Amino acid sequence: MNRTPRPLRSFRLTVFSATNVLLVPLIILALMVAISVIITLIIGIKTGLPLSQEASMGMTYNMGSVFSIPGFLIAVGAMTVNRQFATALAFGSTRRDFWIGSSLGFLVISLVTGIGGVGLMWLEKATDHWFIGARAMDVYVLGSGDAWQAFLTITVLSLCSLFLGAGFGTLFRAWGPRVVVASAIGMGLVLCGGIALVVWQWDAWGPAILRLGAWVITIGTGTLGLIAMLGSFIANRRSGITA
Repeated sequence: MNRTPRPLRSFRLTVFSATNVLLVPLIILALMVAISVIITLIIGIKTGLPLSQEASMGMTYNMGSVFSIPGFLIAVGAMTVNRQFATALAFGSTRRDFWIGSSLGFLVISLVTGIGGVGLMWLEKATDHWFIGARAMDVYVLGSGDAWQAFLTITVLSLCSLFLGAGFGTLFRAWGPRVVVASAIGMGLVLCGGIALVVWQWDAWGPAILRLGAWVITIGTGTLGLIAMLGSFIANRRSGITA
């Protein structure tokens, strides 16, 4: 008799392949670093290497570390709830067990990605930015070398991406692509409306936002992640699928 707690069965399904699920986000970050190094080498053809301090500091606004991993992790979240749901039910899990186990798996994936990102940042700083002044991880959006901020930003961004994928994947499984498209459009409109509101009331909110600096990204993705987590839970519970 299988005495493994039912949520842990779903957790194992989520992280069933360490190579695909845990290592791919780190490989994507490493590729992003490699692209930044290649761009720096190309720039160096004209300016010389290593880059001057001024030129190197100009790369601190590189946002590749933020934009490189969400796409893959959103896909992971969506595939998790679509491919593994029936298997989890076959193992005796309920929808609640499945959601808890998948969420634990998402947390592990995000923590590993965050730790790996900090490791790349430390290596970048230890090599004086890859020996040529290239910056990919020691950048403004990750706290300009602050390991704690970099870890939190990457981890929260990863969690947000996974839960967004899980939410959309659950909607697709339960109600089809039309609901997914409508939900995506609705979320886009809300985000655009929020940005427009901030711009409109910039005199009131701008100073506080500027004081937060790069933490705005962590807070923003964290808020979106909480909404996505709640949405995925509600969609999973109310999808009308018996379990």
